Amino acid sequence: MHKVSRPVDDSDQDTCVCCLEVKPRQNLDRMLWCAECNKVARGRAASRGWLVGVLVAGVLSSWIWLFIQPSNLVIGGWVGTVLAAFYVSARVAREVLYAVARMQSRPVAEAVPPERCPD
Repeated sequence: MHKVSRPVDDSDQDTCVCCLEVKPRQNLDRMLWCAECNKVARGRAASRGWLVGVLVAGVLSSWIWLFIQPSNLVIGGWVGTVLAAFYVSARVAREVLYAVARMQSRPVAEAVPPERCPD
């Protein structure tokens, strides 16, 4: 792991490490992401999390239908189980994908810093 040293200054602005735009320091979180980048990362993780939930629910319902072969008497319980698995797996996947995106900071690799005005 490489340590990055940042110069200490007294200005109230800092650079978002995701989009490389200069923002007021109070608008950046503890990992120096701005609100817009944070919102985009959360949205991307949420949409992928729902996809994971659908896949998990599909696999679980196929397994129940093919191997357990439930009777019509308790079908509501199995539907509830599949819906619960869908919701829980989507939420867990969303948080894991968001954490991975925050740790990797992949957009930084492709970002181009904005032109700075000479002082």
